[in-house]
Amino acid sequence: MAVLLPDRQLTVFVLAHPWSRDAHGVPVAPSPSTRPTARGTWLGAAAEQSDGSWTLRVDPAAWPLKPGDVVSDSTRTWTVSTALLKRVPGHGAADYIAVAASLNPPEVP
Repeated sequence: MAVLLPDRQLTVFVLAHPWSRDAHGVPVAPSPSTRPTARGTWLGAAAEQSDGSWTLRVDPAAWPLKPGDVVSDSTRTWTVSTALLKRVPGHGAADYIAVAASLNPPEVP
């Protein structure tokens, strides 16, 4: 496994969790045309995988991240598929959030 060093500023946009519910108690997703509120901008890294998915490393100050949240640098935007907070015991400076994400819009070959 290679180490991904920070190479860009990543802005995290977080959906309201949990989603609001309708009169029947069913969760209602927010409008896809409305960008969620920005939580902040931190150093991070992004790498495209051979299958076209993306791996992001985000500063742990952005935690919690959930599926559906959006991460963006100045040129690309990704939707979070999974996010896992990784802590390195005794070395807090090495902590990060491991994110699997899809590029929006997807690149077409």
